[in-house]
Amino acid sequence: PAQRSALWFALAWTLGVVGIAGPSWEQTPVPVSQQKAAYVIVMDLSYSMYAEDMSPSRLERTKQKVRDLLSLEQDTQIGLVAYAGEAHVVTPLTDDRGTIENLIPALNPSMMPVPGSDPLDALQQAKKLLQSSGIPVGGIIWFTDDTSQSQSQEVQRWLNSVSVELAIIGVGSAAGAPIPLANGGFLKDGSGSIVVPTVPIETLRNLAASAGGLFQMVSTTDADVA
Repeated sequence: PAQRSALWFALAWTLGVVGIAGPSWEQTPVPVSQQKAAYVIVMDLSYSMYAEDMSPSRLERTKQKVRDLLSLEQDTQIGLVAYAGEAHVVTPLTDDRGTIENLIPALNPSMMPVPGSDPLDALQQAKKLLQSSGIPVGGIIWFTDDTSQSQSQEVQRWLNSVSVELAIIGVGSAAGAPIPLANGGFLKDGSGSIVVPTVPIETLRNLAASAGGLFQMVSTTDADVA
C-alpha cells in the first residue's frame, strides 16, 4: 500500500506541476474520421531494468528511446502503460506528447506497487486503450528486457486471440549484468549468488514473429526507433 501510494503520488505531483506550468490537459474525444492511428508504449519496470549492461542502465536507455519516439513527427495518438508485478495506465491515448514526457522521469521499478513481471496484464491494458479509442489503426510498442518461457506462451496465446500490431524492443544484452542496489552491492538470490539478468533475445524475437510483429534490440543509433 505504501508503494502504491508512492506511485500515484509521484504521478499526481508531476501532473500538478504540468497544470501549474500551462493549460490543463484532458482527453477530448476526436471523431474517428479525424483519427489516423494510435499506439501504446508498454514499459517494463521490473527490477532487472536497473541492470547496467547498457549505459547508463537499461531503464534510462528505455526512457531515452521513449522520448525519441515522442519527438517523431507523426499524426498519431500515444498512450503509456508501465508494469512490474501488475500493470498501470500512466496516460491514456493523447496527442499531448508533453504530458507523457513530463511523467517519464518519475517511472522506475522502486515505485511500482507490486514487484515482479506481468507483461500479459500490461499488453491487455494497452489493447483496451486502443479498443476504447475507436481509432481504426492501432499498435503496441513493448520495451522489455525479459519474459519467461511460460509468460511468452501466455502472451502468444493472447496475441492469437486478438488483432493488434506488435513491436518488441529488447533492452539489454545476452551477457547481462548485475542489478545494483541503492545502498551498495548487487541483488542476490536466495542462495547468496549475485543475480545477473540476461535478455532472452531469441524468445522475444520468436514471440514477435509468431504474432507477425517486429523485433529490434535497442541500438546506439535511431535504427530501433525508426
